[in-house]
Amino acid sequence: MRTFFTVSALGSVIMLTGCGGSSSEETSATYTSSYIQLYNGSANSTSTRLLLTDSDDSTVLAGTAAYTDATSLVSYTPASYDISLSRLNSDGDDISMLDSSITLRQSYKHLLFLTGDYNNPELLTLQFLRDDSLTDSFKLYVVSLLPDDSSYDVYLSTSDTGFDEATLTATLNYSQISPVMEFERGNYIIYITEAGSRDILFQSSKYNFEYLTEYVLVPRIASGPLEGNIAVDVINNTTTVGNLTDLTAPAQFRLYNSVDSAGSSDIFLNSSVALTALATDTLSDYLQLAAKDYRLSATDEQGQPLLSSSLLTLNQGESKVVVLYQNADAVTSALVAEESNTPQIYDFDINVVNTIFDYSALSVYFVPPNETVDTTEYYITSVNSGAQKEISIPDGEYTVFLLYTDDNKNKMLLAESELQAFVAGSNYLLVAEPDSNSSSGYKLSLLR
Repeated sequence: MRTFFTVSALGSVIMLTGCGGSSSEETSATYTSSYIQLYNGSANSTSTRLLLTDSDDSTVLAGTAAYTDATSLVSYTPASYDISLSRLNSDGDDISMLDSSITLRQSYKHLLFLTGDYNNPELLTLQFLRDDSLTDSFKLYVVSLLPDDSSYDVYLSTSDTGFDEATLTATLNYSQISPVMEFERGNYIIYITEAGSRDILFQSSKYNFEYLTEYVLVPRIASGPLEGNIAVDVINNTTTVGNLTDLTAPAQFRLYNSVDSAGSSDIFLNSSVALTALATDTLSDYLQLAAKDYRLSATDEQGQPLLSSSLLTLNQGESKVVVLYQNADAVTSALVAEESNTPQIYDFDINVVNTIFDYSALSVYFVPPNETVDTTEYYITSVNSGAQKEISIPDGEYTVFLLYTDDNKNKMLLAESELQAFVAGSNYLLVAEPDSNSSSGYKLSLLR
């Protein structure tokens, strides 16, 4: 196996070619086309489009990938192409982020890695001849997106053994590719340490390498509310990327108290005080905890039981938000929603919670300036009482409307917000709730 590292004249495009011992003229009888796939590893990016233009100036959209996801593997005629990576802004305009060119070779997979700062991104390309001779094994490459101030060791062990029996798969710095290795199909555990160290920085749950194909591991730093932990993405030939978190990573949650009648509440996890005197209409700070199942309970400001034995499950690397509310029987309940781990810069994933029980379901509309509820593209038509849904909207300014639509399609305006501009890097929660001080009896609380 020989591995080549060459930096093109463009400066931001790095070609990483894994040859597997084959000559550049070899082809496969099974894989007769050329193949291309984009993985988005730029932590401050948005959903990114891969466009290919051939020598006849014919352009096709090869796919779209959000952060830590990949496009599907698509086949093209072997030839040279201009490539463009772009995003759509809130007006639907195509904004080019990086332009380059590529020669697609017959029987080769060309895996593109979008990395670095999205405002000045880098493009790495891994090329290898697709292997049609695998009978009970898979091939493995590792491409490191971990910080460039250290080098790291990546190990694999079978799921029934431990770190002491693990195989050293790669020692890499940022943007380097490992030599290809071959393993029998099955369940494996991935470990990461600093180079030469036996102190484990990352340990995955077991992952099933089940296909006769080439896999690519991408160690990176996790983003979102729990940024700073190591994560590993597993890429094969589908749009589904395995996003593996550290088994030892913590989790976190925060809580919004919408129960006006309770006053300030104390919040308990497994009978221990977690939050003290959390006022109504208040969103707490994050509380970081070990990943496990917790019994969540609460008392009102007189110390009387408010909530008993609700289950809060926190998995490794997860961030969740809890909303305390009163149901139709005036019984306090807890709604739990998982928060997005994406960067929240160009797009915002908003958890929308409905704690209003006077209507079976309500609609929420995010309306940009100069538009109406009839023309906006960003809305949820039905959020049931005591339920939660998520909506993703592009960066911009919006007025939020809470509506009820009757059986005759007539709309009733229950609440609306001021014109809102979202703050980059923030996770938002939108709560529709009763409000005795409002003329309509309801309000929208947009929290971050």
